[in-house]
Order: sequence, then structure tokens, then C-alpha cells
Amino acid sequence: MRNLKTNQAKQMKQIVLSLFIIPLLIFGQEKPPSDTDENLFDELDELTTKGSSEVIATFKSTRIILGQSTERAKENQLHFRISHVFSKINGIDNFFGLDNLNNMHISFEYGINNNLQVGLARSNKPDQTYSGTVKGSLLRQKTGENPFPLSLSYYGGIDYKSRDYIPEARDKNFVGRLDYINQVLISRKFSDKLSLQISPTWVHRNLTDAEAQPNDIFSLGLGGRYMFSRSSSVNLEYYHTIPTFDASKFKGNALSVGFDIETGGHVFQLYFTNAFALHPGKFAVNQNGDFFGREISIGFSILREFSL
Repeated sequence: MRNLKTNQAKQMKQIVLSLFIIPLLIFGQEKPPSDTDENLFDELDELTTKGSSEVIATFKSTRIILGQSTERAKENQLHFRISHVFSKINGIDNFFGLDNLNNMHISFEYGINNNLQVGLARSNKPDQTYSGTVKGSLLRQKTGENPFPLSLSYYGGIDYKSRDYIPEARDKNFVGRLDYINQVLISRKFSDKLSLQISPTWVHRNLTDAEAQPNDIFSLGLGGRYMFSRSSSVNLEYYHTIPTFDASKFKGNALSVGFDIETGGHVFQLYFTNAFALHPGKFAVNQNGDFFGREISIGFSILREFSL
């Protein structure tokens, strides 16, 4: 019995010694890393720690309020938007403007790829305008080892005014019905809550409504949004027309304040604006009411996204 216990004790000592000695032998025989191994580790570092990631969701949709944002429809994605603006708020007599619909704008925007979208739109007032648009994403804000501080997009459009004109020569002038819109959209997402954008704008009108009006009008758009919840934000947008003409004929620059609510594939927006038109060929050329003179209207838009 005594010999049996002695043999068991010896076996236990051998097992314990093996648990310490075997790992030492394994690691002691390990080869130092070769040049091939070091190159492989360098490639893994570049893929994992040295990459740059694109900043997403600078704005909720392709527009801030009335004007375009640097966001675009993704590849094979269709955006359908309906926008309304009512008559001026005059109190309870016209139910704060909601009794009368002043303007309606319908648009389709489709993503050719993740950097290019095309669109078609129709505004019923004041010129019964059809619009063809294109937006290209040129640069995207990035973080990481190679960051880039802002997003840059180009937006261009051609407006065709289909309403009747007098005299007959003006009515039959097809080229005279065309307006051209060019915008450079520059934005930065400063945090998860705050995003700002600046939008230099050039509108060329082949034929103006009055001889004293210039064919080329330049304006500067300023916009931003502040998120106060994961799905809601307050937006502000202002277009200042550079006074290259007699500004006394026009009342005010376009100023809009809005609220965005995102619900799945929908974005609902409620806003207050002094603009009576809903496309940049009109509201960016200073043909608006006086915001601080209470020439304000209630408007809203509904955006629905479809993946095709």
C-alpha cells in the first residue's frame, strides 16, 4: 500500500513537470518571424487600421428644405417626393393659409450609381415648369488615416416653362422658355447632430419676364440641420441673391425653417417659408415674399424611397 502511494506521487510530479517543460520546449524552438511574415503583417495593418471611412447621413435626404443637399440617391434607389406650399398666413380667416394650395412640386430622383443621380420634376406655379436634373458627388467627407474635411457635389438643372405667353412670338420661342441652374454644394458634418452647407448658385434665364431683369443671377445658399433625436431634426435654409439688378422690385431672399421626421423609408418635412416657388430656378432669384413682414406660408413634403 505504501509503495502504491509512492508510485502515484511520482506520477503526479511527472505530470506537473510536463505541464511546465513542454510549453518551454515549444516556444524555445519557435523560429523568428521572416521577412515574408513581416510584409503580411504590414498589409493587414493597412487594411484594418490605415483605411479611411466615408462620413454618411450628413443630411436626411437629397434636400435640406427647398434647396439641394450634398446627399444623393444611392445606386438603383428611386426617391419620390411631393411638396406643397400653401397661401400666406393671414390668421384664422384663411385657416392660417391652409385653405388655399399655392404651389405643388413633384419630383423623381434615381441613383445611377453611388455618385450620380438624375431626376425629373414638375412645378405647377408660377410657370408650369418641367425640370431635368443631375447631381454628381465629387468628393466625400472622410475620417481615418487619410481624412477629408468636407463633401462636394455638383447640381445642374434645365427648366422648361410650359405656360402660355403673350405675344405669340414669345409663346412660340422654345429656347426662350429655358432656364439653366448650376450649383456647387459644399457641406461638412461637424458631429452626429450638426451639419452645415454652403451653396453658390448661378441661374441663367434665356429670356426674362422684363427687359430690365438680367439673364444671369447669382446667389449664395446657406443651410444646416441639428438633430435633436435619432429620427428628428430642425433645419434652416437661406438663399441670398447677389444684387446685380434693381433689388427694389423684389421683396426678400428665400428663408425657410423646417422640421424633419424620418420613419423607415419615409422622410416627412414641415416648414415655414417666404418662397412661393419650390424649385431653385425661381426661389434662388429673389422672387419671394418678406419673411419678417409676415409674408410666410406653411409647407410640407413627403419623401418615399424605393429600392429597384
